[in-house]
Amino acid sequence: MMSMTSHFLPLDVLRREFPATKSAIYMDVANQGLISRTTRTSMDQHLDNRLNGLNDEEGMMQLVEQTRSRFAQFIGAEKDEIAVTKNASEGINIIGNAIPWKPGDNVVLCRQLEHANNILPWLQLRDKHGVELRIVESDNGAIPCDATIDQIDSRTRIVTVSTVTMVPGFKTVMEPIAEACKRLGAFLLADASQSVGILHTDVKLLGVDGLVASSYKGLMGLYGLGFLYCRREWADRLSPAYLARFSVDLGDAPESAPIFDSVKLRAGAPRFEIGHFNFPGVIAVHASIGQLMEIGTPAIEQSVTSVARRLASGLLDLGLPVCGGTPGDHTGSI
Repeated sequence: MMSMTSHFLPLDVLRREFPATKSAIYMDVANQGLISRTTRTSMDQHLDNRLNGLNDEEGMMQLVEQTRSRFAQFIGAEKDEIAVTKNASEGINIIGNAIPWKPGDNVVLCRQLEHANNILPWLQLRDKHGVELRIVESDNGAIPCDATIDQIDSRTRIVTVSTVTMVPGFKTVMEPIAEACKRLGAFLLADASQSVGILHTDVKLLGVDGLVASSYKGLMGLYGLGFLYCRREWADRLSPAYLARFSVDLGDAPESAPIFDSVKLRAGAPRFEIGHFNFPGVIAVHASIGQLMEIGTPAIEQSVTSVARRLASGLLDLGLPVCGGTPGDHTGSI
């Protein structure tokens, strides 16, 4: 999938792309990633065009589709399995509200380790539809694989887990959970906000049915843009909670064509898209994903996790506490 398989990053070249690294060691990607000079240049051209009254909407819509394809390639998905969203939180809510819930259905999650935005939607569904929340207890800061699987049964509609937790930043073992979900017909929804762009991500290998991410962390983009991956077999079975013209298949009809009684949803994940896109955000992440693909996420993952392990080991040598203790396979980038 990636064009470069080197295990070492050309740091001297890369640092020139990120002026912030001249004055400090930037360690806050878990909160907000840096943007590169290349990304800034791409956005500047768009803003200059807008400033001078040049509105190339057709060209921008083409770039949206190119970005959809680029992100799909980046995570090992198909183009029609990607929806462009505002953020990861919107993606979670899209899936949560597209499931045909019945009282007694359940959602499985580890509430101690999930971001609030991967808890609040399920609380609302509990109150609206009588959905049961099955809470898995944290295992020393990790989402426990076996305990999660034990909570899944024939009434489980969604199992939601972070690929890397917000705090303390441990990697989750996804594959056995995916196998259990597939066996019992549950939708496995991964919040990959802390891993996409940093750890190598292949949705087929992970076995997830859905994956959400925002663009402003490891993808080195802007606030206000994200992605939702939804496996095609699931997407075509789900009905969006909201509809707009980008959600429906208008065929060759122009944008101004009248809407009649029948509505044909777009195939795959694009049916979940509402209204116009954040074009500056699209421009930024198209450029930044291109840079990430040029380097290759296997190389990025090896570099980042080796630095994280070195830091953790050094802190332990100084007698300082480190979440998770001795670094190992659970060590992510946080």
